Amino acid sequence: MEKDKTLPGFFMRNAALLKIALLGLLVLIMTVPLEYVWSVIQERAYLSRSVERELGESWGRAQTIAGPVLLLPIEEPQTVKVRAPGWTAVQPVYVEEQKWNRRHLYVLPEEQSVSATLASQTRRRGIYEALLYTTSSETRGAFRLPAAAALPVKEGARLLLDEARLLVHIADLRGSANAPQLQWGDERLLFDVRSAPLLGGGDNQLSWIEAPLPKLSVGSGPLDFVFRVDLKGSGGLRFVPLGRSSDVALSGDWPHPSFAGINLPTASTVESAGFSAAWQVSHLARGLPQVLRDDNGGTAALLGQVRSGGVETRLVNPVDFYLKSERSVKYGLLFVLVTFGTLFTFEALGRRRLHAVQYLMVGAALTLFFLLQLSLAEVVGFAAAYGLAALACVALVTLYAAKITTSGARGVVLGGLLAGIYGYLFITLQSEDHALLMGSLLLLVLLAAAMYATRNFDWYALGQRMTQTALEREESAKAEDGAGAA
Repeated sequence: MEKDKTLPGFFMRNAALLKIALLGLLVLIMTVPLEYVWSVIQERAYLSRSVERELGESWGRAQTIAGPVLLLPIEEPQTVKVRAPGWTAVQPVYVEEQKWNRRHLYVLPEEQSVSATLASQTRRRGIYEALLYTTSSETRGAFRLPAAAALPVKEGARLLLDEARLLVHIADLRGSANAPQLQWGDERLLFDVRSAPLLGGGDNQLSWIEAPLPKLSVGSGPLDFVFRVDLKGSGGLRFVPLGRSSDVALSGDWPHPSFAGINLPTASTVESAGFSAAWQVSHLARGLPQVLRDDNGGTAALLGQVRSGGVETRLVNPVDFYLKSERSVKYGLLFVLVTFGTLFTFEALGRRRLHAVQYLMVGAALTLFFLLQLSLAEVVGFAAAYGLAALACVALVTLYAAKITTSGARGVVLGGLLAGIYGYLFITLQSEDHALLMGSLLLLVLLAAAMYATRNFDWYALGQRMTQTALEREESAKAEDGAGAA
């Protein structure tokens, strides 16, 4: 009999602690469906990015326009010893002979000015969409060929001025919307695809267009050029001007640009109707001399500038609801903790005990919010999906809480608390720069509210009362069963 008296005393003293431990276990269990929802978001985001890549492959990838570069072939003399006629192993005879080695010079523009416009558009495939653009650019500038003595060539070298070419790099030639033409002084020339890579720099992946130039003369005046390129692309647009002094001006109708690259704009304006930006790049930032040889690392240096230099504008899609859904799921456990804590408070203050299954039902409704938000966002957009999912979840939890606590007021209180947190979370998701600060403030406020609500709790007395309430309910149920049997 003493053992029977000891056990109830233990549970009376620790009923609240045991219930809190049980709720902690239930919170850990809720991480399983939240992790599943996270994996679903990752999968759908991957499918969306795959569609974007496929549409980008068909339309045009991120575009880069680099150059122009004047390619000037040269031949340099080299004296070598060769076997003379009648040579024998006993009496070897050598004679000197001159051979010509073919190399290339890269001449960069003295000045260059790029002006471009960008028009964005959205293409859909099923429920997924991709942000694409078309751009029209015009490049003006001038070359100046130094005197032969100033060129980095060996003495006696021959300049093949009639074989000069003008090169322009375009990242994805499949996105070409026109046949680019070159205005070289008074002559109009056609560009064609360059089939041979540049020598000496591992240029096996970059695509170039080239135009043959009329015979040049060293030491002459400025050689003016103008060419226009219309391209289709996706993701971003990059210009790599190579002039001693270069100006780039870009305007577009997309209201969410992101300026990247080695050089940021000297001036930019971003409005709801679009953006405009201007860059100024000097030869010091370019880091290349005006004339390079294809040997001695000249080609590698030029290709390095083409691959990573220049100015870049990326088109950022703010309606990336997959990213926002991922960020919202991070707050899933917070919703579970707040809701379970509120239900526990109602249970402690009232005379109605709640079963673990009832807590799990409420947790399932909270988890379903994130899945419902994702599925609706793919159809109606993030804001509307968030509102509809929050409304459904708050209504479901409010009605269920009112029933299991036998108090409509408590159900409304829990629903109002959830609605407030959902609203605050929505504002947090919209504020990318201050999301961490707002999330931290929310945790602080919720902790302060929990401390305030339980400031007068006598946890030992609370545990005893919860146990007594359970015993009273059990005795009442036995009495009702006995009365029914009688």
